[in-house]
Amino acid sequence: MEKNLDMTDIDYKIKIDAKRISTDISRDIFKVIKKAIPKIQSSLDSKIGNIIFQRLVTGVPTISGRDYYEMGVPDINQRLQSIIRAASNTFKIQVRAGNLLSINIGILEDDYSQLLALPESVFPYISAKGSGVLQWLRWILIEGNGPIIRDFEYAPTPSRFSRTGGGVMLRGGTWSVPPSIAGTAQDNILTRSLQDIEKDIEKIITQELQRIIT
Repeated sequence: MEKNLDMTDIDYKIKIDAKRISTDISRDIFKVIKKAIPKIQSSLDSKIGNIIFQRLVTGVPTISGRDYYEMGVPDINQRLQSIIRAASNTFKIQVRAGNLLSINIGILEDDYSQLLALPESVFPYISAKGSGVLQWLRWILIEGNGPIIRDFEYAPTPSRFSRTGGGVMLRGGTWSVPPSIAGTAQDNILTRSLQDIEKDIEKIITQELQRIIT
């Protein structure tokens, strides 16, 4: 099995040499493999889609405590569940047969454009000081730990004016995403939950090929 795993852009490419499925593979058997490609494609779409969803559901943390108060989005965890469901459907699997049986798998987009276009990815608000839109998902997926809001900083003071009940923004300083949930396009709460998933994917591919072809 030959692997080319590019963790930088979360693009998993797995090539399986048909000759390694059986040492005595013949052209006739490879014709069977080519004929089975639609079935292989359908099976992998289902099985790999399930493991991606499970990894995201169990690996993405619940935003709580001070992190929750600072983000200022009261229903952020419900929104995050919608994002997880959408993210688990952005993967692409392409099965082809040439001299090799090639299975290319892409998980998550480089720019997260589909996820950032979802209505759950932003939080419109109205306060005594005005209104605006919090691009909370962009902040935690790609903005890193740099300043997000200038001239204001978080104060952990309970207030009836707090959307999350645990603090308010006061003039002065800057505010950044809390370190525990801050991320970049290559390293964020989604990508971290998918670390080492290639091992699970390889196992699924091997099992499904053996089940379908043999």
